[in-house]
Amino acid sequence: MKAQDFILSDALKFHPEVGKLLLGDERMLLFRQEAFTVLRKLLFEQLGDDLANGWLFQFGYRCGHGDFGVLSTLYDWDTDADRLACGPIMHTWEGIVQVEPVQMEFDLGSGHFYFRGIWRNSYEAEIHLKEFGKSKVPTCFSLTGYASGWCSAFMGKPLLAIETKCIGKGDEQCEWEIKPYDTWGPEADLWRRASTATESSLTEDLEEKMKVIEEQQEAMLELSTPVIQIWEGILILPLIGTIDSRRAGQIMQNTLNAVSQHRAKQIIIDITGVPFVDTEVANHLIKTIQAAKLVGAKCILVGISSEVAQTLVHIGIDLEHLDTFATLEDGLQEALYRMKFEICRV
Repeated sequence: MKAQDFILSDALKFHPEVGKLLLGDERMLLFRQEAFTVLRKLLFEQLGDDLANGWLFQFGYRCGHGDFGVLSTLYDWDTDADRLACGPIMHTWEGIVQVEPVQMEFDLGSGHFYFRGIWRNSYEAEIHLKEFGKSKVPTCFSLTGYASGWCSAFMGKPLLAIETKCIGKGDEQCEWEIKPYDTWGPEADLWRRASTATESSLTEDLEEKMKVIEEQQEAMLELSTPVIQIWEGILILPLIGTIDSRRAGQIMQNTLNAVSQHRAKQIIIDITGVPFVDTEVANHLIKTIQAAKLVGAKCILVGISSEVAQTLVHIGIDLEHLDTFATLEDGLQEALYRMKFEICRV
């Protein structure tokens, strides 16, 4: 059989009575492009470019490798060239892209392989432009994956397809080349990374990204709970924003560390920037004050607004044994007095 005589509709077997569509003995699936557009968009938004490209390339590779496995044995091909050329024809029949081979060279004995051509009406470039606009790099990763998988199965060794031009990045047409994996230079790094993004490495990359996010959150938490030495033996803890249980733990830890580091005796806790104080927030503050007392530091609470004062009374929080002041200035004067410091005009 010659490659140009291949007709996909003749090879497919529809079995609606069992809900299956078969190519040979392999099950095939039909999906709407619109649905795949949504999936592809989510991949890029949730995973980032590198992981999304890797997922799409691996998906395409498995499709191409699998299609070759079925079609290479389903028909009695006239020549090896027909067996290889059926890949682009299959890709076209599937509605993925119109493939126009330009140059095809191979030698199964020596392992030489070179294949290049043009892609027209690429579904992948089309939906990328629609969802994200023009890209800085080629966008047809499932297509290069398919071509890599088909040709690798044909040659029995790793081959890699790259896209040298792509309408997804503003070129007039999509162009591709396929060579043995180890003969490519740095120009193929983008597809080399995608081709080696196995399931385990995708997981590792995701875990690494999550680790970076957690480290950034910890750094932000540190910045949001600073403990500052403003005088010998006197610290100030300015609190801004909502205090939850995680941040409360960080506040206590930072406070105790600062007391130990500076040998502080007085801590001014300024809650002017805390939007509201409920039972949970008040209990967090009291625990911090009690912990500081155990390591030899006394606390002064400042910045209590009339609204916060009413809330504390309403919820029954006992601050009888804690010195409280309306302003930071008043609290600082009290701390200096306790340390027997005196401020004099010069």
